[in-house]
Formats: sequence, C-alpha cells, structure tokens
Amino acid sequence: MGLGGFIWAGAAVPLWVWIALRPPLRWPPSVWLFAVYVGWAAFSVISVDRFTRLIVFGMRYAEYLAALGLAIYVYNESRVSRRQFIDWIAMLWVWAIVGGYFGLFFPNVRLTKTPVSLVLPDSIANDEFIASLAKPRLAQVQNLFGIDIPRPSTLFAFTNEWGGAVGLLTPFFIAATLYSDDPRRQRLGIVGLLVAIPPMVLSLNRGLWISTGVIFATVAVRSFLVGRTGPLRLLAASVAILAALVALTPIGDVVAGRLSESDAGARAGIYQEAWEGAKQSPIVGWGGTRPSINPFSPAVGTHGHIWYAMFAHGLVGLALYLVFLSGAMWRAVMRTDPISIMLASVVFVAAVQMIFYNMFPAPLPIILTAIGLLYRSDQALEGPNTDRPRRSRRPHVPALDER
Repeated sequence: MGLGGFIWAGAAVPLWVWIALRPPLRWPPSVWLFAVYVGWAAFSVISVDRFTRLIVFGMRYAEYLAALGLAIYVYNESRVSRRQFIDWIAMLWVWAIVGGYFGLFFPNVRLTKTPVSLVLPDSIANDEFIASLAKPRLAQVQNLFGIDIPRPSTLFAFTNEWGGAVGLLTPFFIAATLYSDDPRRQRLGIVGLLVAIPPMVLSLNRGLWISTGVIFATVAVRSFLVGRTGPLRLLAASVAILAALVALTPIGDVVAGRLSESDAGARAGIYQEAWEGAKQSPIVGWGGTRPSINPFSPAVGTHGHIWYAMFAHGLVGLALYLVFLSGAMWRAVMRTDPISIMLASVVFVAAVQMIFYNMFPAPLPIILTAIGLLYRSDQALEGPNTDRPRRSRRPHVPALDER
C-alpha cells in the first residue's frame, strides 16, 4: 500500500492518545533523557527552508515521538507480558528475512503505483525521498565490483535500513526462540538463523555484519561472566559455520570483495560537511539533511545517526543524544538474566550503528522498545524455564521496578 515508510510516524498518534488517557504512567529509566533530546529537536524546525523539507521534518519528529511513546507503552502495558512483546517483535525479524529473499529473487520489482502514491499531490509524491517510501522496491540494485548486485530492502525503503533493522531485531528473535524452554522453538530458532545467513551476507551490509558480531560477542561475554557457557559455545559454532561458508562457497568471494571495496572517501566528505554545518548552526542545527556540495555524494546528515543529530539538531542535540545512549548502555549492563542480556545487546548494537546507519524510521522505535522492555520488572518471571505466556485475559504484572 506504500504505507511502510509512514506507519512508524503514524503510530505516534495512538500511542500518545493511550498515554494521555492513562495518567500517571511511569517512565523507564534513562528514557527521560531521550525525551529531552526529542524536546530539543523541536527547535530545529526554525531552520527548515522548504515545504517539502518541513514535511520530512514532521515525519522525522513524529518518528521520534513514536519511539518515545513505544518505550513508555511497553513499560506500562500490564495486559501483555514482556515475553509476548518479544514474540511479536521477533515476527518482524521473520518477515524481514522473508523480504530479504524476495529482494534477492525479484530485485527489479518496484510498486510504481500504490494507494499512498495515488493520494499524494504530485508535488509531494515526486519528491525523491517521499517516492522511495510511497513506491517501495524489493531491493536496491547497485553496481559493485563491476557487476549489478541486488541488495534486499523489502519491508523498508533502503537496503541500509533493512540491514540496520535486521541487526536490531535479531536479538528479539534469539530471545523468542533460543531462550525458550520449548525444544521445538529452540530448533526453529537454529533453523531460522541458518536460513537468514544468505540474505544477511548477500545484502553486502557491512553494518549488519558488524551488528551481528556485536550481538553474539555481547551475549557470549555477558553470559560467561555470570556462569553460563552455552552462548559462548554457540558463538564458537557460529563462527565455525560462517568460516566454512566463506571458505567453501561463493559467499566467500562476495564477502572479500565487499570488505575490499571502500566508499570511505565519499563518507568522509559528507561527515566533514556535517561537522562544518554543525559549527555554523551549533544550537538548533539545520532541521534535517541537505544536499552535499559533491553531486555524487549522499546528502549531508545521512549514513549515521551521530551525523544526523549533529547536523539536523546542532552540537547541543548531538550531546543530548549521546548522553541518552550512554545512560541506556550503563543501565543495560546491570541486567544479567538471559532475556535482558539479549535486550541489552540491542542497545549496544544501536551505539555501533549510529556511526554508519541512520535511525529512521524503524530502528529508533525498535531501540526504544528494547529499552522499555529491558526495565520491565516482570523479567524475574520470564527466565529460561518460564517461557510460556500466561493464559488469563489480563495477566498480572508486578509493580515496576525503577532500580
């Protein structure tokens, strides 16, 4: 329908209606810092100089509000257990992987007419950014190593957005399957992760590869420190399987080529422009991205949320975002139960991804949802041997713990 890129912004409305109708609600620890960042970002609207940029600013700001609202919602919604929320979010990972295969098999398919594209005025629908959302592609076909390579993007507008979202959603899938007490779910989780390898590798998303490494390293180390060696053994087995695939299949040539291929020059250029732009407007920033002085480079403020926050919301906005993420990481390391370790890995992946991936529209809501669930006090009820959701219509959730 062409709604995929807009639905995250639209989610802000029902979320904040729900919040407004249920005072008083508790806020997850450290999320109030994100609220301060979002509040400051509102001032950046004074730097917006075009109507189309105002529309994009409004969408981005609504996505901020949706992310903030999701953190508050999942933290306070007593009718749904943390385990059930994780199961639902894990299904988004499943469909993203299915979409990855669609992108690989049908790379040139694009929905040129959707209900959204038909409803929007031509002046808006023809904007390159809006068109990428309203007329989604199954993949981005890019010329790498001298050949056209399909890079999956299905469910999302861009292949980097697909890679970033898959990297953030993987811990939810692992928590829903491998950390279940149901052997069938555990087997399904192993099969699912193996099935996900081809699109994750062939997408050529180096950021996704790094994110996956951060997830498994975080889980293995944290689990080992609290006396659980299973994740460390799983990490070793995964590394062995991946090494075999790289060494014995054509995937190895793809990985080697992607690692040797570099776009560092173009990225360094827009990063430098983002820094210079932030120095020119250090308080409120520019309200969004701007074209680069290099016509062959991406827009300034893209390819990393750290650069977006710096350029769009000024150096003050960047400082507020870094304070929020640092606080979330600090609190995340305090949790030691298996499910919380998986949710904490989402926060660590977010810290890595902000260097090279933007966080719109899906990643920020995913990250804030993970943070809201991380601090749910019903975590003690959901260890590895208490997986099954409660069957009552309105399950009891103990009082929330601010520790």
